[in-house]
Amino acid sequence: MNYSVVEKMIEFGFTKYEAKAYVYLLEEYPATRYEISKKSGVPRSAIYDVIHRLEKFGAVNALPTKPEKYIPLPPDKLLELLEQSHKNKVREFKESLKDIQVDYELGSLCWNISGYENLISKAREMINNSKIQIYLSAWNREVALLEKELKEAVKRGIKVVLFSFTSVPDIGLKFSYNLDERGLEKIWDHKLILVRDMEELVMGEANAEYPRKAAWTYNNAIVWIAANHIVLDITLYGLRAGVDVSPAVIEMRDGELDVLGRLLKDKFPENPFLNLNFSQKYIFQE
Repeated sequence: MNYSVVEKMIEFGFTKYEAKAYVYLLEEYPATRYEISKKSGVPRSAIYDVIHRLEKFGAVNALPTKPEKYIPLPPDKLLELLEQSHKNKVREFKESLKDIQVDYELGSLCWNISGYENLISKAREMINNSKIQIYLSAWNREVALLEKELKEAVKRGIKVVLFSFTSVPDIGLKFSYNLDERGLEKIWDHKLILVRDMEELVMGEANAEYPRKAAWTYNNAIVWIAANHIVLDITLYGLRAGVDVSPAVIEMRDGELDVLGRLLKDKFPENPFLNLNFSQKYIFQE
C-alpha cells in the first residue's frame, strides 16, 4: 500500500481508515467490504462506517452485485472533488466572518511563521503577489527554492534586488560576494529577509533541519528597517568590491540627502567617503 498517499489524504481531512480503504481500492478493485477490511487493515467493526462515509463524499461507488463490491473514484476526479469542496468551505467561512468586527490595524501586528517549509511558502506567496519591487537577502539554498518565482517576477516587470554572501543565480539586480555556502555555514546560520513593495516583510533564520520562527509583518517601520538593512549590506558590498550599487535602489525625496551630506561632511571633514555629491546617491522612496 502506498502510505505516502494515505498520509496526504489524512492531511485533506480523511481518517486513516478512510484513506487506507480508498488507496486499497485504487490498487485492487472491485472489492467487497470484507476484502477491503482484510487487506487494507481497516477493522471489520469499522468498515461499514468507513465505506458509508466514502460513499457519501463520493470517493467510492458501489456496484450492483451481491455481495456489494466497490470501486474508487479516479484520482483526478477525486482531486477535482476535493478542490471544489475546499473552495465551498472557504467561501462559507468567508461569509461567516463578515459578522465579526475586527478593530485592529493590519500594519500594527507581527506574526510568527514556524518551520522552514512555511517560511519558503510565505516567501513564494509574497513574490507572486509583488507589484513593484522585491528586495531579498538570502543564501543560495533558499534562493534556489525561490528561483522560479523570482524569475517570473522579473518577467512581469518587477524590480528584483538580490543580495547574498553566497554564490546565487543571476536574477534581477544581483549583488553577491560569491562565498562558498558550506564554508559560511561554519560561522553563520542561513538567514532570509524579503521585502515586498515596501509594504510586507518576512525575515528570520532559514533552518531546514530544526523548526525556527520567522517574523512576518506589514508594520511600516519594521519593513523600512529591514529594507534599509539590505541596502546597507549592498552599499558595503559596493564599497568593498568597487561596484556601482545605485541601480539597486530608488531616489528619495529631493533635497533630503543633500542636507544629510552637508551635515556628515561638517561632522567628519576628513572622511574621503563623505566628499561625495549626495544628490547623486539613492535610497528608498516612501
